[in-house]
Amino acid sequence: MISLQKLLGKDDRFYDLLESSAEEAQRSVRELNRILSAPAQIPSLEAFHQSKEADKEITEQISRALSSSYVTELDREDIEMLSSVLYKVPKTVEKFAERFIVSAVHAATTDFSSHIKLLEAATNQVVQMVKKLRTHPSIEQIKGMNNLLQRVESEADDLILEVLRDLYSDRHPPTKVLAMKDLYELLEKVIDRCRDAGNVVTHIVLKHS
Repeated sequence: MISLQKLLGKDDRFYDLLESSAEEAQRSVRELNRILSAPAQIPSLEAFHQSKEADKEITEQISRALSSSYVTELDREDIEMLSSVLYKVPKTVEKFAERFIVSAVHAATTDFSSHIKLLEAATNQVVQMVKKLRTHPSIEQIKGMNNLLQRVESEADDLILEVLRDLYSDRHPPTKVLAMKDLYELLEKVIDRCRDAGNVVTHIVLKHS
């Protein structure tokens, strides 16, 4: 049976928009990693705000395109779900930047190198998975990619336990404990958002396999 999508032709714009959204999320994390590499320097919120607003505009473009399209190769609810999850990455990054600025005195001497590595790995994997959608990958291929992303998320869980153990060791003033706990948990949440995106991509591929 010939599908209606094939009969009416292929529309790549949703793939283009979703890939742009994933890349914008990756861009926001690269900006985040830049400030984590030099925590003594207080950053400007402008770059983070621009990235979030750019991804918000992409999300709105997807919504408008869905309302005007009768046929989509991917299910509408899946496009909306993935778009929403991807947008939450730069949104969470901006929230981290806001908290970082107000608590910069406590973070100035912190080594974020382990977080930088995990954040970079997570967003790289998300971009690759989203770009795979247009190629109709096998479920085995996408599950393998998602498993790598899940391992990054697991490492992030282990890292948060490690840093919290240090924070609760009575070696730090209470204000620093509160400030750093908030920052660490927001960094973990960025990776959780990436994990969520990977799960949505896997769900989409499974549905169409």
